[in-house]
Amino acid sequence: MQENVMSNSVNLNEQQSAQKTKVKKPMSKNKKQCLIAIAILSVLSIILWYVQTFVIGVDESLGEVVGSEVFPETVMTLTIGSFTWEISNAVVSVWITVGILILFAVIFRYVIFPKFKTVPSGFQSFMEWIVCSFDNMAKENVHGLSPFMGPVAFATAAFICIGTLTETLGIRPPNTDINVCLALALITFVLIHVIGVIKKGLGKRLKRYVTVIPLLTDIAVPVSMTFRMYGSILSGFLMMALIFNALSAVIPAFCYMLFTLFHALIQSYVFAVLTLSFVSEAIE
Repeated sequence: MQENVMSNSVNLNEQQSAQKTKVKKPMSKNKKQCLIAIAILSVLSIILWYVQTFVIGVDESLGEVVGSEVFPETVMTLTIGSFTWEISNAVVSVWITVGILILFAVIFRYVIFPKFKTVPSGFQSFMEWIVCSFDNMAKENVHGLSPFMGPVAFATAAFICIGTLTETLGIRPPNTDINVCLALALITFVLIHVIGVIKKGLGKRLKRYVTVIPLLTDIAVPVSMTFRMYGSILSGFLMMALIFNALSAVIPAFCYMLFTLFHALIQSYVFAVLTLSFVSEAIE
């Protein structure tokens, strides 16, 4: 009897110790993909640093670096009659950004989209998550106008995000030119008033300007959106240029890729949220 009790207690202790022992799980597929992506970004960033430092050469002083990065450089001049149009590197980066977006849209529509499955996974899940996020954000802010404003906010955010990421290719981001920021802000400004007139009528919309404060508030919208995005993107661009110019290889190279990606996502999200918020105020 005592032997049975002792054997049962031993078995119980063995089971408890086995439960307490943690079995090391193999690394999941997502973690492996994240580590591979970080490794690839690190290698690409070091290659980028090597090319810019030893192939292109960085011999400018601090003031020359700041001056060259603040003001866009004219790369070509077009003359049509008496009109001369100077094309800067920021304008060229706008063309490149638009070209990337159009190419991706065509490939996505005719190559990737027909292969979508009923049960999403991988890239399909990621794309559906992005689209649903903007759609839900539009529904929360503009309600019935979400089928129109959702794609508008998504397109604007995509342009800002891809345009900022062109910096990783050694191209000047388009949003470091204040004219590009002003153009995006004016698009939002026009949308606010057009949708406001459609929803409330021209008479009710004009009654808003009986006092001076609403007029000043509306004028401040494109100005604030322009300088907010211009200041944010240009400051990030300058900061990384100075770090890249001053420090050693690994630190600026690794930070360069991660900071640019983070900056692109934040600025595109903020501009989309502000656009939907201002349109929401116009229809209330």
